[in-house]
Amino acid sequence: MKDLWTERRALWVDAALAVVALASLLPSAADPQFHQYLELRMAVLVFPLLIAIRRIEPVIALPGLAVGAYLAGLLGQPVWLLYGAVVLALWSLAGRCGVWTTLGVAAGSLALPILLDLRPRASAITSIRYDLEDSPLNRWPWWPWWLSVVFLLLTLVFLAIRHRTHVVPARQQWAELRTFLRDPQDAWIRNLLIALTVSALIMAEIGQGLLDNAWWSAPQWMPYGVAAAGLTLVFRRRPVIPALVLTVASLLSNWQSYEPNISLSCAFGLALYWLVVSPKRSRSLRWTLPLAITVLTLLPVITRVMRVSYLQLIFPSIKIMGWDYTYNGVLHNRTYDSIAQNVWPISFSLALLLPVLAAIAVRQYRRNREAARREAELEQAAELLEAEQVILTERATIARDLHDVVAHAVNLMVIQAETGPDLVRRGEADVLAGFQRIGDAGRRALTELDRLLSTLRDADGIADPQLAPQPGLADLPQLVADASGNQLPVELDLQGDLETPPEGQQVTAYRLVQEALTNVVKHAQATGVRVAVRSEETGVRVEVTDDGIGFDVAAARRGNRHGLAGMRERVRIEGGTLDIRSTPGAGTTVDAWMPVGGDR
Repeated sequence: MKDLWTERRALWVDAALAVVALASLLPSAADPQFHQYLELRMAVLVFPLLIAIRRIEPVIALPGLAVGAYLAGLLGQPVWLLYGAVVLALWSLAGRCGVWTTLGVAAGSLALPILLDLRPRASAITSIRYDLEDSPLNRWPWWPWWLSVVFLLLTLVFLAIRHRTHVVPARQQWAELRTFLRDPQDAWIRNLLIALTVSALIMAEIGQGLLDNAWWSAPQWMPYGVAAAGLTLVFRRRPVIPALVLTVASLLSNWQSYEPNISLSCAFGLALYWLVVSPKRSRSLRWTLPLAITVLTLLPVITRVMRVSYLQLIFPSIKIMGWDYTYNGVLHNRTYDSIAQNVWPISFSLALLLPVLAAIAVRQYRRNREAARREAELEQAAELLEAEQVILTERATIARDLHDVVAHAVNLMVIQAETGPDLVRRGEADVLAGFQRIGDAGRRALTELDRLLSTLRDADGIADPQLAPQPGLADLPQLVADASGNQLPVELDLQGDLETPPEGQQVTAYRLVQEALTNVVKHAQATGVRVAVRSEETGVRVEVTDDGIGFDVAAARRGNRHGLAGMRERVRIEGGTLDIRSTPGAGTTVDAWMPVGGDR
């Protein structure tokens, strides 16, 4: 948290330095001696912005600040703050880049002003230098060669102080710069710098107009008020404010200027763009777009239909000038005529419509990108849910198979073990036969468990048909033989072609009989069981009936017994029906029907 606060404070300090440097250049931007170099003076006003990023990306800031300092000196503007900014950029460069990168960038940046001075005399810069030969502001060389030497020596000193084995990679520096330009936490810094720079550019153009005798009919405060309108760009989160203020400022500038104020027009277009592009509900297109179009439509209308009485309130010089009759008897006012002839061009409104259309396109792009992102998230969530459902289904299948295999085998072994005392009294042969049955039941259970677990160990996730637990109708005689004993005779009735039913139905029929016999042995206390399986062309019917004590089917369903639930789930998967009929004291019947081609 402390590092974050230090970083935020450092950004504000750099922003303050940029503002001070900009303010130092502004007074001389409208100097009468340099009126023919308006574009160059406006360009110099932009270079202080680089001070704000000199900690983040000194490789970009240093060359720009060096060129800006050279041009400012060339135009006779104060350069000491820009020299200080160059020193700060060198300090940051030495702390974030490697030795050779620092030396290369510093040498190249500091050589630029010298190379500009060495250009042929026919160049534009040379002509400016000759124009400034007798200027009282031109008391210092624009960029003496020894100044670059001093800066290079400072670079070596900074490297000795700040050089570290770990440097900030160029990719990370670019990422930090993008973060600074996009992070909402830095919005106030960005908006403040943009607003101050735009206001200074507007003031420079207005100063040029004042030199050309424009604004002669406006109150003294009006040019400065129009220039200050650019400061409203700081309220980017309230785009209605800069949009309306800059609308009024553009209208006043149109009435007073001989030529369009390009900086003011760009600021107006930026405000309209912000007004429409904002995605918040409170600034919906339902009213922001009509507002922007209404403003652009009213501007040419106002300049054509504005009455004199209203214009006199805005420009009191109209009333002061008074009205005279011309030679043909028409009232005439020179101030009013000069203002009224400056109508707002319709083409200008159409040009300002381009930022509005661009904002609509950007807004739609953001909406489509957000929709695509949400769709991708929903698809990913659906895939995860599907994967989880597959896992749950596989777990349920494995649980049913384990229950059928283990419960059946363990119950058989428990019953055989409980008959041990009776077998001992009968003789050694019966005891050995009982142990043999227990061992056979355990070995069969282990074999089926091994087949079941082999499907989980398959490398491709595909069950091996040779190892997967796939008993069928042909295995029912062995199952019945294992379950039957001296105390529980089991009658088996198999009808039809046992190979015809699909493999899934055969496995389900086998597991139904296995679970039913397990329940009879464990709970029913029956004296006999009948298993009937009929394989027909239309499906397979399985019926297991015992004469045991029965149970309450509704209570068993509420108790969520795993065996009965597994039986229902298996039959449901095969698209069949399961009917369990039982009455306490009257036995139980399990009746299942699985049609061929049932909905799985």
